[in-house]
Amino acid sequence: MSYLPYIADDLLLFYTKDVLDRVMVAYTESEAKIHSNVIDPFSALFDAMRQGITVEDWLNQERSRQVQKTLQNAVGDFHQNILGSIDGWHNPGRGGGYDLISHENKILVEIKNKHNTLNSSGAESTYGKLTRYIDSDEYKDFTAYVVFIVPKSPSDFNGLWSPNQEKMPLREDVRKIDGESFYKLVTGYDDALENLFDILPDIIAQELKTQSLESHEKFILKELFTKAYK
Repeated sequence: MSYLPYIADDLLLFYTKDVLDRVMVAYTESEAKIHSNVIDPFSALFDAMRQGITVEDWLNQERSRQVQKTLQNAVGDFHQNILGSIDGWHNPGRGGGYDLISHENKILVEIKNKHNTLNSSGAESTYGKLTRYIDSDEYKDFTAYVVFIVPKSPSDFNGLWSPNQEKMPLREDVRKIDGESFYKLVTGYDDALENLFDILPDIIAQELKTQSLESHEKFILKELFTKAYK
């Protein structure tokens, strides 16, 4: 029995391992980089004592903070890889100009892991890039989607999108969509994203050769998922 009905087990395991490997490399490199930008010793003092933790633990927190960008990028690529493995969809990889394409459905996609990863200038650049594609002869009649895997508010949305309506008019063929809705669109399964989230603790534990999370930890994580999407 496979983990999920819409992706092969070997691909799911491979993409999960890729995230873990990239984060492990980032943590290893953080040991050398943590002092490359001088740490404010006063901030370290106040924050460590405020939290009631040792300075060593505070430094570990700082290393984790520095790794977050790598983790966010790796998780974004994880979703791109998963979705690009679904029948009828293609992931062109880095330098492809867009993140996903479906010739069958005539859809071009830009994936953002979280709603706040796209600032105003980045949003305008993304809008301009996507409209140039769908206005070209090659992608005539395509619809462009900007996918926010983690939306700003826990409500499904699939609507017209413009980062600046004064300069960039709303169009029927330029849309935004949340991660849960987009996983449903691509896979055809209502709970595709939730089922992926639910199975990941066991897959990650398998890759790390460790015990999976305790039931109460899974419960806390499921609450985080619910707050993000429901």
